[in-house]
Amino acid sequence: MMIGFGCKAGMLPLQAWLPTAHPVAPAPASAVLSGIITKAGVLAIIRVTFYLFGADFLRGSWAQTALLCLALATVFAGSMLAYKEKILKKRLAYSTVSQVSYVLFGLFLLNGVGFTGALLQIVFHALVKNLLFMSAGAIIYKTGKTDVGELTGIGKQMPVVIWCFAFGALSLIGIPPTAGFVSKWYLAQGGISEYGMLGIVGAAVLLVSALLTAGYLLPIVTRGFFPGRDFDYANLEKKEPSRYMTVPLVILAVLAVLLGVFPGPLTEFIGGISAAIF
Repeated sequence: MMIGFGCKAGMLPLQAWLPTAHPVAPAPASAVLSGIITKAGVLAIIRVTFYLFGADFLRGSWAQTALLCLALATVFAGSMLAYKEKILKKRLAYSTVSQVSYVLFGLFLLNGVGFTGALLQIVFHALVKNLLFMSAGAIIYKTGKTDVGELTGIGKQMPVVIWCFAFGALSLIGIPPTAGFVSKWYLAQGGISEYGMLGIVGAAVLLVSALLTAGYLLPIVTRGFFPGRDFDYANLEKKEPSRYMTVPLVILAVLAVLLGVFPGPLTEFIGGISAAIF
């Protein structure tokens, strides 16, 4: 069951369908696929782990250790593959492989703090990855550029889109005060507080993954706004999309910040769910 649902959630070594599907799908489909559909596997894993077998039965078993190791391996492998990938949407797809396994890591800790972090990560990742894929779709729609190397100076052409992309990138990395910081803080706490050395290793892997995430997302923003002296400023052409594209991006970017600044209501709601299970 974990193999089947792990495949749906993009867990190593069954993650190959995600980076294969994303580059050929339209950007709105990629947003839904990454933000929502991969969570179906997570939902099934929650049902199996906590309602079929139970946390008390699995806690401390070889199954928990194996699943935690697989989740952490997926977090690192997805981030590393995204760091090396040159196609924008495929880079975001590998990022999804890594970020969804943050959720699995929190679930497999089998404690309340990790579970809370996992559910927060589900919400925030869905929000941010929709923002990033829709931004990528706007770039492709207006410029036809799909390779990261072609995006030098894109911030000068599409400032609103790239600013929204920047806020999504900061949240995905986990930089405060964005929403991603809140979920990753809970996940790190859950690992360090109750699962010994493997939990500490898990928190370290999350940190390394965050650094890799910064390495594959922030250069798009920095080169987009600061293309350097060799950039052809004379022939610069504004290519900002219409409000039908930019307004949803702005709303998602604002939510990514507001939920990081004011996470209390959502955290309390999810904490109630966690308390009912544990």
